Amino acid sequence: MPVRDVQSEIIEALQALLSPVARVEEGDVRSVFDAEDASYPEQFIVLQPGTTQEQLGGHPRMPRSVPEQVVINIVLVSKRRQYAAGLRALRLAVKVATAGQRCGLETVGGITAAGFQPETPTPPADGRRWAAHVMPLQITYVQPLQ
Repeated sequence: MPVRDVQSEIIEALQALLSPVARVEEGDVRSVFDAEDASYPEQFIVLQPGTTQEQLGGHPRMPRSVPEQVVINIVLVSKRRQYAAGLRALRLAVKVATAGQRCGLETVGGITAAGFQPETPTPPADGRRWAAHVMPLQITYVQPLQ
C-alpha cells in the first residue's frame, strides 16, 4: 500500500484554492523568466516548493509518522508594463482565497498550522519583462510513514 503524500495533497489543494484567482502551475519560476513562451498569460501564479524540515520540538521521532514543515512559495508573476497594481490585487486575492486558521487547507488531513512568512516583491531584472511577488506559505503537518 502506498504511503500518503501530504505535500502533494497540499499542492493540489492550493491549486484548487487559487485557480479562481488566476492560472496556477507548479514549477520553478526561473524557468518562466527564461522562457519566451507566448502562451503564458500576462499574470499568473507559480507554486514553487521550498524547504522541508522535520519538526521534532523535543519529541522523539515516531515509527508511523513524522511532523514536518514545508514552505510553498506562491509566486505571483506579471509581464505587464505597469505590474505593481496588478500584483497587489493578485496578492490580496490570494489572501482572500487562503483565509482561515489553516490558510484554506482544512481539506488536507494532518495540517496543524499554516501561515505566510515575509513577502518579497521583485521588479523585472534589466532586459527582462517578468516582475514577481513571492508569498512564502509555511505549513506544518504530520506525514504518515506507513
